[in-house]
Amino acid sequence: MIPIYFEDPALGSDDLNRVSQMFISDKAGKNRNEEDLGFVTRKHDSIQCLSNLPYIALLLDLNVKTKLTVTFPEKEPNHVETDRCLRIYASGISETTFPFLGQHPDVGRELHGLVSRQKEVPSQSILEALVKFGSTARLRNLQWELQDA
Repeated sequence: MIPIYFEDPALGSDDLNRVSQMFISDKAGKNRNEEDLGFVTRKHDSIQCLSNLPYIALLLDLNVKTKLTVTFPEKEPNHVETDRCLRIYASGISETTFPFLGQHPDVGRELHGLVSRQKEVPSQSILEALVKFGSTARLRNLQWELQDA
């Protein structure tokens, strides 16, 4: 959550009446999670925010194909859960979602490498561990198991 402060005297002198929020959620899975953006509300149990000012909900789906969607409720701007919320769904790491990457393509490749799942090449020790420990034969699990050996 990032606070947004409105310097509008019409909102009163109490600072709490001038603060809104930007809620950001990032994911790096293999599947799109666009529908999860609808669950980001101020009244959600994990947020519980009492502000009545407009707010922003941003969902970054970093490890899937590029898509950018922006919505704002025009039919029901005062709906109890979605009132005055700018919702942004940005997936993938590309110039579409992050325009600055057009000038810095190396940064995009590095970021993509950070969030993409690395393929482990099976070695003799991993195959032996797979037989011994089952599906927990990924490198991070093996390191844990080998502590007790």
